[in-house]
Amino acid sequence: MPIRVLLVDSHRLFRAGIRKLLADYPGLTVVDDVGTGEEAIKTFGTLQPDVVVTEVRLSDTTGVEMLRRLRAMSSAAQVLFLTTVDSPEVLLSAAEAGGAGYVLKDISPDNLVNAIRAVHEGRTMIHPLMARRLLERLEANAKGGNQSGSQGLKDVETSILSSVALGLSDREIAVKLHLSEAAVKKRLRRIYGKLGARNRAQAALLAVQNHLIQ
Repeated sequence: MPIRVLLVDSHRLFRAGIRKLLADYPGLTVVDDVGTGEEAIKTFGTLQPDVVVTEVRLSDTTGVEMLRRLRAMSSAAQVLFLTTVDSPEVLLSAAEAGGAGYVLKDISPDNLVNAIRAVHEGRTMIHPLMARRLLERLEANAKGGNQSGSQGLKDVETSILSSVALGLSDREIAVKLHLSEAAVKKRLRRIYGKLGARNRAQAALLAVQNHLIQ
């Protein structure tokens, strides 16, 4: 089955361009494109797309606030931000709200498609520039911060969490740590529970913020 995508952006011409672009890639289909957060929420409830691709700045709300409402409707909602906003603070807010990816609009078509596929598979995708700025901001925030302890993480869980922060997939982590992929998935669920995280991106951010990994 193709990955069903909902596009959300205030600019109709931009949505049309992305829709035409994605039509050239097999395995993807755009089920609708809308211009406001309210339209996105209604359309999501009706069509249940696999991935929502949205701008941060919308005419009636923010993409982050829309994400919070979507996650309240369905914990399975996968949201990828495709934006011009290169703010680490907004990226943090997006991750804390449950966003699965954050890429800038200078991304190549192939990388955009890869990002959509990645978040659909439950992986995290962050634009390299934003990843660098985010790490710089987290490191700055960590200076003078208090050590919060291990949160009850075992050594192998810390190793898995470090690999997640590096962007490794479950399969890559399994090979690296000599575990089965099923074991990695099971331990990741435990890690999410211990950290109070919704997804990989939020788990990695919480781990860095709380000094659980380097």
